[in-house]
Amino acid sequence: MRLFLAAAFAALPFATSANAAKVYAACYYQDDVGKLPVTQLFTLEGDALRDYYGEFTYDKNRAWEEQFAQEADAVRPVSGFYEYNFVGQFSKFAEAQGDSHSNCWVTTSKDHALAWFAKRSREGRLDTGRIQDWRPVKAGVLAVEDWSGRPSANAAAEAEAEAPRTDAKQSKEAAADSATSRHKMTNAEADSKFAADKAEYEKTLAQQQKQVDDFKRAQDEVARKKQEQRLAAERAAADYQRQLEAHARTVSDQQLEYQNQLAKPASAPNAIYRGFSARTCDEARVSAVKGAGTTSGTQFKEVRTETGSGTCVVQGWWWDTSKGTATRQ
Repeated sequence: MRLFLAAAFAALPFATSANAAKVYAACYYQDDVGKLPVTQLFTLEGDALRDYYGEFTYDKNRAWEEQFAQEADAVRPVSGFYEYNFVGQFSKFAEAQGDSHSNCWVTTSKDHALAWFAKRSREGRLDTGRIQDWRPVKAGVLAVEDWSGRPSANAAAEAEAEAPRTDAKQSKEAAADSATSRHKMTNAEADSKFAADKAEYEKTLAQQQKQVDDFKRAQDEVARKKQEQRLAAERAAADYQRQLEAHARTVSDQQLEYQNQLAKPASAPNAIYRGFSARTCDEARVSAVKGAGTTSGTQFKEVRTETGSGTCVVQGWWWDTSKGTATRQ
C-alpha cells in the first residue's frame, strides 16, 4: 500500500512549472575532524526538490521564506526527498564517503545562498575543494557555479554527463533493471521508510511551528513590558505634577502669610486678619468699620480685595481701639 501511495505521489503533476521558476541549492556533510565539505552552488528547476508530500516545491519554499527567512543567510533545510532526486543522490554520495548525516538546503534567493556561504566561511569550517566536482544525474540542474559566482564550465553537460549512453537494447535493459531496483523493497521496508519520512516531516513542521509560537510570545512579552513601562511613566509624571502643584500652593500660602504679617499694624498687636463681603467693595469696607458690632474705635487696614460672582471680599487687619482688643468675629 505504501509503495502504491509513493508511486501515486510521484505521478502527480507539479503545482508550479519547473520552467517557470528556479531555486538554488547546495549540500554538505561533516567529516571526522569537524570540517564541512560543501558542493558548489546549483541552480535547479523550481520543483526539482519536491518530496513525497508535495513539499519543497517553488511555491512551498516561497511560503516558508515569507514566514521564517528573517535573517539574510536563512535557507530552508530539505528534510524529505526521493532517492533519485538532487538530495537523494547526494545522500548516497555522502554515505559512500563514510558519512550518513548529509545536509542539503534550498532557497529561492541567490543572495540568501551566498550569504549562507559567506557566514559559514567566516567560521572557518567549510571545505570548498573536496567535493566541488560532485554532480547529480538528471536532477533538474539548470546551472552550476562556484561560490564566487563564476559559472562552472559546461555545467549542464556535467550535470548530465554521468547518464549512461547506450543503444536501444541497452536502454531497454537499463530501464527494466531500474524498475526492478525501485521495487526491491518489501512492504515492511516500504512501511518503515514511509513512517520514518513522515515522522521527520512532522518533526520539521513542529519545529517550525514552535519557532512561530516562540516569536509571537516574545512579541507579546515586549508589548506587555512596553505597556507596563508606559503606565509607570504616566503614573510617575502625574505624581510629580501633583507634587509641583502642592509645592506651589504651599509657597503661595507662605508668601501671602508673609505679606499679611508685613501689613499688620505695629500699634495693634491684637488685630485679627479677616474679610468682609458685600455686593460692592465700598459696601464691604463700610461694613468693616460701621457694621453690626463695631464701635467708634473700630479700625480696619485693607490688605487685598477679591471680586467675583457679584460679590466683593475685602481682607485686612481689623481691631477696636476703644476696647483695647479686637473682639468682633
